[in-house]
Amino acid sequence: MAATYSLILRACPEGSRDPVAHLLGRAFSLKDSTCVSIASSTPIVLLTELNKNEAAALGLAMVGLEQKGATVEITLEDVSELPKIDWPKRPLVFKRDISEFASDYSALSLSVPGSNRSYSLLELLLVRLDPQSRPAGQSSRPSTEFKGGALPEVTPFSNQVLPSAPTSTQASTPASRAPASSAPAADGDAVSRLNELFPEEDGGFMPNNDDITSILDRLLPDEEKGAAQGAADPPGMGSTSGRMAALSAPVGFSVFLAKIADEGRRAKAVALLAELSGLSNEEADALSKKVIIPVLKGATKEEAEAAKQRFAKIGILARVKGPGGT
Repeated sequence: MAATYSLILRACPEGSRDPVAHLLGRAFSLKDSTCVSIASSTPIVLLTELNKNEAAALGLAMVGLEQKGATVEITLEDVSELPKIDWPKRPLVFKRDISEFASDYSALSLSVPGSNRSYSLLELLLVRLDPQSRPAGQSSRPSTEFKGGALPEVTPFSNQVLPSAPTSTQASTPASRAPASSAPAADGDAVSRLNELFPEEDGGFMPNNDDITSILDRLLPDEEKGAAQGAADPPGMGSTSGRMAALSAPVGFSVFLAKIADEGRRAKAVALLAELSGLSNEEADALSKKVIIPVLKGATKEEAEAAKQRFAKIGILARVKGPGGT
């Protein structure tokens, strides 16, 4: 007669008793109070007279108990000295006959790295239960791990940065002057650049007042800085750099808002955005959901301050950016 296996709940720490008892109740359809008593009476035999396939399958079915903190053991040893549950008849596990688990696992094939064939899940569980029952054709030697030469560490900064300065060949061709001619147009449209930097509502960035000031200072350089740069240009270049500074510097005052997190205030801001920006209500609603919201550009100081005060009345802080950096 073939030896039979037993399923033992070997140990269950006090802190794990409640979740273990809950899972025992689901597995064997028992009352909560009964399962708490079982979890508190370890070691205790849960099931006996399991054949090898059933024991291997239950090892996987009961893995949830181990995840809850219990220690589960499947053994061929004599368990007559341990307390056990006296079942009137063989119980179902998760409302299924135990043999059904073994049947299901034997029908599921898996590929094993380093092997030229597939194995059923039950065969692999049998190896887990008894390493001596390794399937034929599967070597017991540990697989050799490839250990190549030392590889350089790969980090986000491993790649070399391409030089920004043009080469001598590029400098001699007319095409190398194309980026310089397109730069003023790109620098001049601060609103477009803000929309490119913060295109979506939930971009994950919530600027505070200092962040807004820093961003606007980078995107909207002051006229004074541009004028000082133009004055420092060598003779013969003053007119060109002066035009560059004039194109890149903002004209008049600009008004921006930070992301409006409060939905009620955002709804109030839509009508005001539509009025000040000359947009439709739909366009103003979409604009109000951005992380940085451009309101006015090229306005007078009085218009910018008036807009700022109107937003303040509905509880929204506006940022005024002037030509002088104020």
